[in-house]
Amino acid sequence: MNSLTARSSDAASDRDTDGPGADDAICFGPFALYAQQHLLLKNGEPVSLGSRALLLLIAMVSRAGELLEKAELMALVWPRVVVEECNLRAQVVTLRRALGGDGEFGYIVTVPGRGYRFMAPVTLQPVSRQIAAEPETSSDLPAMMSEVIGRGALLDALDEQLELRRFVTITGPGGIGKTTLALALANRMVPRFPQGVRLIDLASVTAGQLVHVVIASALGLNCAPEGALLAIAQRLAEGKTLLVLDNCEQVLEETARAVENILRNAAQCCVLITSREPLHAEGEFVHDLAALEVPSANANLSAVQAMDYSAIRLFVERVAAHDLNYQLSDPDVAAAIAICRKLDGNALAIEIAAARVRAFGIVPLVELLDGSFRLQMTGRRTALPRHRTLSAALDWTYAILAADEQAMLRQLSVFSGSFSLNAVKAVVEIGTEQAQDSAQLLENLMDKSLLIATEDGPGKRYRLLETTRLYASEKLTRNDESNVTSRRHANFVLDQLRGAVQDLLSTEPQDWLALYGPEIDSVRSALDWAYCADGDPVLGVELTLVSIPLWLRLSLIGEGQDWVNRGLQAGADGMPILPRQRMQLLTLSASVMVLAYGGGAHVRQAWLQISADADLLEDAEHQLRALWGLWNDCCCRNQHSEALELANRYIQLNNVAGSSDRQLLGNRMRATSQFYMADLEGARRSITEALCSPRSANAHIIDMHFDQPVAARSLKAQIQLLQGNVGPALLTIDENVGQAISLNHPATLWYSLCMSALPSTLLVGHLQKFGYYLGLLQDSMAGHDLPLWQQFSICFESILLIRQGAPEEAVPRLGEVLQRLQDHGDSPLHCLIRSEYAQGLAMLGLEQLGLEVISDTLHTAQSRNERWFLPELLRIKAQLLLGQGLPSLLPLVRSTLSEAHGEARKQGASFWTSRIAADLARLQEPELVCISRSL
Repeated sequence: MNSLTARSSDAASDRDTDGPGADDAICFGPFALYAQQHLLLKNGEPVSLGSRALLLLIAMVSRAGELLEKAELMALVWPRVVVEECNLRAQVVTLRRALGGDGEFGYIVTVPGRGYRFMAPVTLQPVSRQIAAEPETSSDLPAMMSEVIGRGALLDALDEQLELRRFVTITGPGGIGKTTLALALANRMVPRFPQGVRLIDLASVTAGQLVHVVIASALGLNCAPEGALLAIAQRLAEGKTLLVLDNCEQVLEETARAVENILRNAAQCCVLITSREPLHAEGEFVHDLAALEVPSANANLSAVQAMDYSAIRLFVERVAAHDLNYQLSDPDVAAAIAICRKLDGNALAIEIAAARVRAFGIVPLVELLDGSFRLQMTGRRTALPRHRTLSAALDWTYAILAADEQAMLRQLSVFSGSFSLNAVKAVVEIGTEQAQDSAQLLENLMDKSLLIATEDGPGKRYRLLETTRLYASEKLTRNDESNVTSRRHANFVLDQLRGAVQDLLSTEPQDWLALYGPEIDSVRSALDWAYCADGDPVLGVELTLVSIPLWLRLSLIGEGQDWVNRGLQAGADGMPILPRQRMQLLTLSASVMVLAYGGGAHVRQAWLQISADADLLEDAEHQLRALWGLWNDCCCRNQHSEALELANRYIQLNNVAGSSDRQLLGNRMRATSQFYMADLEGARRSITEALCSPRSANAHIIDMHFDQPVAARSLKAQIQLLQGNVGPALLTIDENVGQAISLNHPATLWYSLCMSALPSTLLVGHLQKFGYYLGLLQDSMAGHDLPLWQQFSICFESILLIRQGAPEEAVPRLGEVLQRLQDHGDSPLHCLIRSEYAQGLAMLGLEQLGLEVISDTLHTAQSRNERWFLPELLRIKAQLLLGQGLPSLLPLVRSTLSEAHGEARKQGASFWTSRIAADLARLQEPELVCISRSL
């Protein structure tokens, strides 16, 4: 016999029982713990404790005086979850703070290396005789077989509302947990209804039957149908009764009339309803039951953190019911989240899916749920027929829909995401004279918990739960409506996208995204149908061509490229495609590759083909686009003389075409080439002219790569810096980055950071600001798989580590990324990055190798007229030479610095001349003749 049982034996005998009762309080000091109710009182007042801490306290108090091992306590407090010991320690600290107590450790003593012991004497306080003598209430409620997960706060709120309002309806889609919640609420309220709690399931009652007759029969009343309502009211008026009417959706009007009559004539009666739609009766308080809480798709959670979400907790507990050894581990969390998200947090769906884990495993189950397998998974054999599969649950709802409601539900399945009322009006065709208008049908489906309203965008939008959409899609196919509905949907999306392209000219980017961003799922659905075997690939190509601005502004560049490739493949497979369409698709493909890779042979070849096609078709617009693409490729390869020629050709052709909105881009192209050729004054004039040009708002992809004013100001800041205006340059950069952030266009932010902010702050040595900009880049790139920008990010991260004195890992990684950049066609940052690499090698004691890298970089830069960084390369070469500490190299150091100074003065680059002059001055110090390892 343990200590608690021994101490409570006297109390137990007083109550004529064999042991402590479930309602007994376990008392210690000023505390009383009610284990079943998970309630801790201190001097009669509740103590606020989390559920884990309470479980831990119950475990220790129930075995007071005994040593409880850490592993045993963790298994009790975190069942089915693998946790670290630190979680247990944290809960013990929480308990100690809540309990206080005397002595060093208070009530709980740590046994080092083993566990914990509860040391305070405890006693049992039996439930009072007054409470025990209260008359028993009458209830026919089934006992709750398991805990209701994730609904604790809601139960408290509904408890209060039912007492206050007397009439509460719980609505929600099938399987969401309405009946479970109602039973839990009714069970906890039994003591407050002396005349009883009555549960009446109306699922088997068909429309036209007299609901009040069914209620009278359940109450044991034997009366004629015409007198049933009076008899019910008289019976329920005798005292305080709770009436629970379950599954009322197929007899709404009859139930509403019966409930109104009962509440008018039985003043102490309360009514709790479950239904897939409200009764719309007088006095009704409606609660639309939300899905269980699910983590976001990109949440990076541990197993312990994931269990704080009710959907995950339910899933894990139901998996464990079929596999006693199952525990959620960190590697399983992503799959568990994906499953619960696919099932929309629906309790029934999660329970049914959890039973499949034993057979298929948690990760394979994620993919299985994408098809019809989801609808046919079977649940408990003892469940009601309509709850044994998700398909059966939806059959129940579908059967009670009117014909036009069924037709709308089927056709809405072509929308894979959210949609607007205008989309419904354009796509859904009922085709019957009696059909209600779209808005009314939409409202009906919402009332029946088949549609969810969202605020995704500037107006109201709607969506089907994914399981409902799959079910409706199967119905659409069986009714031979799939192709005709999908075609209407695709044509509607095409019209939407054409409007989006037109609005690019007149709408601010953030407003444009707010308006058209929510349509992306509809675009996916339309493209998927158009390119399928039964679709229309010609329509697919049209959709692809006008959808690219949306993919780019959402920074879904890789996905946009995939759809472009689908269109090109359709043409390669013999689909009739116009030469102009093929040229347009190829333009989109090359342009997207520019964002992903910068340049390279494949990109260059595509632009050459586009140029040839544009010349053949005499298409000036695509001739300009091809010139831009070839210019960009030259910039990536640092062929700046050729790039300048292409920029001038672009400006000349644009002048002939008379397109004012491309003047900014043309002048920026010329200024960029002049800058890298070290014509700083020419670059300054060109970029000033560019910023005075009309803003380029053309809808084409080229103008969508980056916001052109932001790109122009990025170059302006670099010119300011090299001309010695350091303060204004840094101010321009900071303002420009802020503007890029406000545009909510990631590619623009990447460009301003990588091509201006990060190089400039690195050159002036502001490493704190450099680190801030690097963090912005890394955060913005999360979730984007674009090699060019990822490689830049790794380069800058490695450079920061080298500058902070940690070159061991950073230098080899920087060398690898440099090679990858060269493989993809190089970049305009070639000289800067290689100079940092060379200095990193010197920090590792590889000065000679660093000198070789610098010398090779100098030779390459001079051969291709890439002169903007020559003074700095020469200065670093002198630094590395001097670092060898050989007096014989001092003349070479001086001559190298003199060459650097001359080049900087020739360029008008005051930024370089001032730092080179400082190095020359330091050479006059006598001690540097013998040894110097830094300038």
